[in-house]
Amino acid sequence: MSRGRLRQIKRRIQSTESTMQITRAMEMVARAKVQKVEKLLKTVRRFAEEARNIVVNLPISGVDDVLLTGGRGTAILVVTSDMGLCGAFNTDIAKTAEKMAGEIEDFVGFIVIGSRGLTYLSKRNEILHPFPKLYDTPSFSVAERVLDTILDDVREGRYGKLKLVYSEFKSRLVQRPSTMDFIPIKIERKEEGDRIRKIWEYEPEVEGNVERYLFLYLSAELFRVLYETKVGELYARMNSMKNATDNAKEVIRQLTLAFNKARQASITQEIIEVVNGAEALKE
Repeated sequence: MSRGRLRQIKRRIQSTESTMQITRAMEMVARAKVQKVEKLLKTVRRFAEEARNIVVNLPISGVDDVLLTGGRGTAILVVTSDMGLCGAFNTDIAKTAEKMAGEIEDFVGFIVIGSRGLTYLSKRNEILHPFPKLYDTPSFSVAERVLDTILDDVREGRYGKLKLVYSEFKSRLVQRPSTMDFIPIKIERKEEGDRIRKIWEYEPEVEGNVERYLFLYLSAELFRVLYETKVGELYARMNSMKNATDNAKEVIRQLTLAFNKARQASITQEIIEVVNGAEALKE
């Protein structure tokens, strides 16, 4: 085998080693971030649950509000990430949203959080509001900002129903898209005899402040959705980069084996040529 072939294999080994260093570093960064974010996920879920309890116990019988009754037209809010390199995480969410849109007769368009989802969906679909690079770590103020835009649309009659597509965090190894009805708000009241039913007192009075309580609930629920998706994104990236690092190690192993075989063959060939030359001189 020629020296050029040996140099080519050696360059491939060096290039793969450089790539492996990058994937290992990205895995470590994702691991460090997810350890911080996941610690707060339980608190965020508890906050959203308490906000739901407030709405569940509201004395709102007879209240005519579009957030409770809904209206014509359905939009879909899609939550993805701004960064890639996390496997099929964003693609699965975007495909789920597209499939849902195809099943809705009065679909009007997408509201997309995250650059990756926006890139995928904007090629073939109506985008009502894009929110790229909105946050690094989700915050309640970000949820309120997005919700303000949504409620302006709902009050103006652009659409009366909103569905969510996001990634609900279930385990460190599995991140799957999830869907939910966001607007109108569906309230499932507990039975009077339910032991965990709580007695709530509201101040100021509920009358005239229903919209305020509904806004709190929707903001808290959207905050939870953003957090769930962020944790899923980080674990998906961590797993993806770990797999990439393992694959790079295997490629390096195979290339090193091929390099050693090629070098041995080259040395053997040179020895044969020397011996043949020596034999030729004896003649």
